[in-house]
Amino acid sequence: METTTDAPGFARSRRQRPAQDPAQIWAPLADLTEAAVAAAGSGTVAITRGFDRNSRQRAKALRELLSRRDVPAIEVTPAPGSDRLLTDVAVSAVVNLIGAGSWQPYRLAAQLRAPVLTPKPGTEPGEEATRDVIALAGEESGKRDVALSHVAVRGDNPAEGRLTVSFDGSEQVIEGGWLTATVSGDALSVQFGGQDLAEQAVTTGTIRVQASDAPHRLVRDELPIADFEGAVVLSAEEAGLKVRPV
Repeated sequence: METTTDAPGFARSRRQRPAQDPAQIWAPLADLTEAAVAAAGSGTVAITRGFDRNSRQRAKALRELLSRRDVPAIEVTPAPGSDRLLTDVAVSAVVNLIGAGSWQPYRLAAQLRAPVLTPKPGTEPGEEATRDVIALAGEESGKRDVALSHVAVRGDNPAEGRLTVSFDGSEQVIEGGWLTATVSGDALSVQFGGQDLAEQAVTTGTIRVQASDAPHRLVRDELPIADFEGAVVLSAEEAGLKVRPV
């Protein structure tokens, strides 16, 4: 007697279910994919995403779409250290899936000198915009970082610590010193002062700041970096960030 064994109905329907087009998960993915492919060249696309379910799904779908076009992609998040995944990777574009509420995609794009691709605000693609940024280079680490709005250095105890500020061939040692810097074009607007030094304001393209004798705190945009020691060089980068709505 011949017998046949059929797969259970639920298994058969699962095998026959057509794969969902990732572009249907979120409408902007189609345009973001085309823009990322055009910008990638022979490089890699960095996908910045949040931790919520929607953001994870969109990032996965975008990776699938890019993979179909033979474009490598790496996901990163705002979590500390996530950008280490991009070490020694040639990144040609950064895709912002987090939204305008986080500066991380923009800071990362400026740090990598790559355009950031964002969903267009309306029905028509927006014009590419540029923004001046502050580059930070640690003298010991050699690592390059970027601030979009400002940099500040302050001692944890204003009565202690020392800042050495060097710019345009001059050097000033400030007891209990503090410093803030913003950028406009190719120039930094810097204010600094201390216990025995009234506030001063200078405009320069590059400034070196060294902290010593006590713990200091360096604030890059909204992010404080505690226990700042050693020296950092701040420099203005005109149009260092490119934002491309697509």
